[in-house]
Amino acid sequence: MDVELARTFLQVVKSGSLVAAATQLHITQTAVTARIKNLESQLGCRLFERNKAGAKLTADGEKFLGYAGQLVQTWEAARRNLPLPSGHDDVFTFGAEASLATPLVLHWAARMRRDMTNYGIRAELGDGSALQQKVRSGALDAALVYEPEYAPGIQVEQVLEEKLIQICAVHSPSPYVYVDWGPEFRRQHDAALPEHARGPLYFNLGPLALQYILQFGGSGYFRTRVVSLYLDRGVMERVRDAPEFSYPIYLIYLPTAAGTAVDAALRILRQIVAEDADWSQRWDYLT
Repeated sequence: MDVELARTFLQVVKSGSLVAAATQLHITQTAVTARIKNLESQLGCRLFERNKAGAKLTADGEKFLGYAGQLVQTWEAARRNLPLPSGHDDVFTFGAEASLATPLVLHWAARMRRDMTNYGIRAELGDGSALQQKVRSGALDAALVYEPEYAPGIQVEQVLEEKLIQICAVHSPSPYVYVDWGPEFRRQHDAALPEHARGPLYFNLGPLALQYILQFGGSGYFRTRVVSLYLDRGVMERVRDAPEFSYPIYLIYLPTAAGTAVDAALRILRQIVAEDADWSQRWDYLT
């Protein structure tokens, strides 16, 4: 099947009508209609109920939605990874949630580049659910996430058990900065600290919130490995009697044979996690 048919189908779903989809795809409505009819002919079913209000998915269209997304993701992964970079045997493609970009993803990519010289390395950041969907479809070899979705054939491995602790800048401990570490953290945090559930300052990216507090002051919750150096240097201090929260990190991946790029990459990740490394994420604030 032509991948453009699946891509057009997804755009119609997103836009809500064939007219809007045509605008987004920079083609005529006639072309969009022809592609949808072609797709429906190949599948032997109607995908949309079309009326003046737009296009609504049929029951068969709802079922095809997941397949269409996988088709497009797999094709895009193939285009990224083929042909292989000159002099490389394979490519290891992995994803991670944005808060893990520094330092864990940075350390992992650097170590793989050093130790896996015959492999290309590709990393991407994204939403946890979207990353896990890409692993299930084969578009990614592995992903680091906070809340794994268990599914048949998917390996889930807890690689790190961290705590989120409340710290403050010594030079200026206010205001309280709400650092959003996901749905489970929000549930526990808001129950334990209702007075901070509607804070005046909010970040959904831990590294950005950390740099804000380092530069302008404040307090908030961060991973213990990330703030340990700042605590040791007296730049920050723990907030007395503040609750702490568990924050495990999981790796999800498809089962793989020994000797493959995935096998080598996972061994390196486990080594990095076992090390007592500096994860302070500093931007020239400490020398």
